[in-house]
Amino acid sequence: MHLISLNTAVALTGLTKRTLWRYIDSGRLTAAGPTEPGDKTRVRLQDILPLSHLNIAPEHHPIIVDADRGDPAAQCDLGILLLTADRPADAIPWFQSAANAFYPDAMCWLARAYLSGEGVECHLETGLHWLDTAARKGHPLAQALHAFLHSPAGQELLHAQNHTALKTALDDIERQTLLNALNATAGTDQS
Repeated sequence: MHLISLNTAVALTGLTKRTLWRYIDSGRLTAAGPTEPGDKTRVRLQDILPLSHLNIAPEHHPIIVDADRGDPAAQCDLGILLLTADRPADAIPWFQSAANAFYPDAMCWLARAYLSGEGVECHLETGLHWLDTAARKGHPLAQALHAFLHSPAGQELLHAQNHTALKTALDDIERQTLLNALNATAGTDQS
C-alpha cells in the first residue's frame, strides 16, 4: 500500500487540506498516522488518485511516493507525468523543488516552462538562469538550448517575445538532441 502526505494529496487533487480532512472525518479517506491535522498524516495513494482525475499507471505509483519523500529525480518525473496529463501548472512546483535540489533535468524542464510560459508566467530571465545552471552541470539538452539561445537566431527569438516561435524552436532543438543521442548510442551498441 502506497502512502503519501496530505501536502502531496493536495498537489495531486487540487483539494484543500481542510476538504481532505473532511473526507477523512467522513470515512471517505483513511488516514495513516496521526488523526489530527499535521504534516505526518498520510493517506492511501489509491484513494487519492480518483480524486485527482489523473490516469497514472500503477507502475508509476512509486514515483509519486518517492517524490512525496523528497527525491529530486522522482519529483522531476512526477512533473513530467503532470505535463503529459496536460497539467503544466501542477508540474511547476515539482520541477522547482527538484531544481532547488540541483537536479539538472528538472532545471532544464523548469527553464523550458519559464521560457515558453507553459504552466507559469513567462519570465525569460528566470528561464535563462535555470537553463544556464543546468548547462553548467553538463546537461546535454540544456547545453544545446543554451548554445541556441545565445546565438544570433536565439537572441532574435528571445527579443521578439514570440512565445510560440520560441517554443517551436526549443522543441526542434530537443528533438535533434534526442535523435543525436539515440544515434550515438546505436553506434556504440554495434561495436
